Amino acid sequence: MKTEETITWEDCRATTEELLSRLQPINDAFLAQMDSQRGVYILTYKGAELGGPLWDEPEEKVVYVGRSKYNSSRHFLPGSTGTSTIRRSLAALLGPSLDLHPIPRCDDPADNDRYNNYKLDEKGEIALSQWMTANFRGAFLELPQEAVLPMEMALIRYNAPVFNFQNNPGNTYGGQIKAYRKRYAQFALENEGKYI
Repeated sequence: MKTEETITWEDCRATTEELLSRLQPINDAFLAQMDSQRGVYILTYKGAELGGPLWDEPEEKVVYVGRSKYNSSRHFLPGSTGTSTIRRSLAALLGPSLDLHPIPRCDDPADNDRYNNYKLDEKGEIALSQWMTANFRGAFLELPQEAVLPMEMALIRYNAPVFNFQNNPGNTYGGQIKAYRKRYAQFALENEGKYI
């Protein structure tokens, strides 16, 4: 079995190319595959709607690498922004253009992350899911269970996707996105009790 340390740059290039050759729209079949099989997946984006120098290049980019598990589809489902880091990042970037309103993810004062891990009002949750489905494509590669985590970590290092923050020293935009998210966490605090 290959560990993260034994997965070479060439292995990462070949696996990334394999995943890119499998890109498909985000649909029910793709989401079911992510939830029911073990492996790694990528999400790609091509467009200018997210704005800024991050998106100036015209080619499709790998923006997220993940490992599949029973609830991986949550990233695309309305109501799951409070449990999905990529949804919170997108909400902070797309908030003004999609009229998204962050609110605390729950009413429990014991939940110390209810503002930082904000969710959106019902209308915003639906709008964000629709945007993601329309603008992202994905690909999945089934792997033996013991190979999933090492390959995920290696692909993150290789691709430096902007929406992966952990174990991603090459992500030069992570700090900027986190700053947007911090601002939206403050909005969630200010919006407590609104937009329900």
